[in-house]
Amino acid sequence: MSEETVETQEQELDRMRRRRRIRLAAGLTAGAAVVAGGLFWLSGGLQAWLHDRALDSACDGTLAADPVRELVGGAEVTAEVRTGRSFWQCRVSEADEEYEEDGRIDVRVTVSDARDHFATVDATRTDAPLGHGWTGGFAFDPDREDRGEASATVLLDCGGTRGGGVVAEVSARIDRADFGHPEARTELTAVLTRTATAYARQQEGCEVTEGEPVRKVATSVNAWDYEPFASVSGSCAGIVDPRTAARWGVRTAVETAPGPKPVEGCTLGGLRGAPLYTFTASYGPALERSTRDLLDDVTDQRAGDAPDGRYVLWAECRGAVDRAAYVVEPVGGERDRTTDLALDHAGLRTALSAFADRSAKAHDCTVTVD
Repeated sequence: MSEETVETQEQELDRMRRRRRIRLAAGLTAGAAVVAGGLFWLSGGLQAWLHDRALDSACDGTLAADPVRELVGGAEVTAEVRTGRSFWQCRVSEADEEYEEDGRIDVRVTVSDARDHFATVDATRTDAPLGHGWTGGFAFDPDREDRGEASATVLLDCGGTRGGGVVAEVSARIDRADFGHPEARTELTAVLTRTATAYARQQEGCEVTEGEPVRKVATSVNAWDYEPFASVSGSCAGIVDPRTAARWGVRTAVETAPGPKPVEGCTLGGLRGAPLYTFTASYGPALERSTRDLLDDVTDQRAGDAPDGRYVLWAECRGAVDRAAYVVEPVGGERDRTTDLALDHAGLRTALSAFADRSAKAHDCTVTVD
């Protein structure tokens, strides 16, 4: 046998050994995958995966699953739809209510037809505006101990016809969350806006007007969050001129950033933030029927100056808002004053008109003059 033939045979044997090693390695890899898959299934990983995937189609396919995942931080949750006489609700809670390791999780998005008699909005003038083209507010008090609780509200139009639209709210109690962090507030806002928009689009005849993704939202203001009146730039800007403010004893103000919300407001105060006058704008479902009737009575009593200095203006609006009320009220009213001469009635009416005009413009409403 020649040396060339021997060398060829040895090369062929070497190739065969390498193929066997490759096959063996491939077999071991496949076996390891089967074992790993079994361990994944036995450890509950498959069940967790199924829970997670179920969020994508939860609540009739309307739930904004991705921001929910961010908020709950990997905890297993379930979602269900609840309906009542005048509302639709998507509720997210812990998959196992008896399992406390992941803490308390309760997130609810509630949607109602804005034209419904029972539709209401749990909002205040201290809420931070959502901005980015949304009519909505975010409520979180950074000074409260429970930092895992927050809520937000949004009004959605369905094509611009008067009264046509939905009002939606989200409330959250998540022990592991901290809504003092901007990221958590952004995620909860996304849960609200995306879920409410998806629901509205499923309703016949609702061509919902959608804002942009909310990239940053502030927190609520409190009575002690006052600033010098001379530096106002938000909801208190332009209501009272400096000369009138000095005559009224106004030195401070509590305001939110500018932006349309269901309830807007401004508080003008004296030294160290002591409140003197409050201005409030309430839109659509934020104006409860009982309050609306009461304000109608105040409006009807137009003869002369109001003894308590409380004045009301109204606006006609489109979409989910329908109607809005604007109120100015001295803090304490006549109870804290020995004479109505202490009130600048003409000045109060002028200030209310300025407040109403600016707020109505932001909501595409028209202040009515009877």
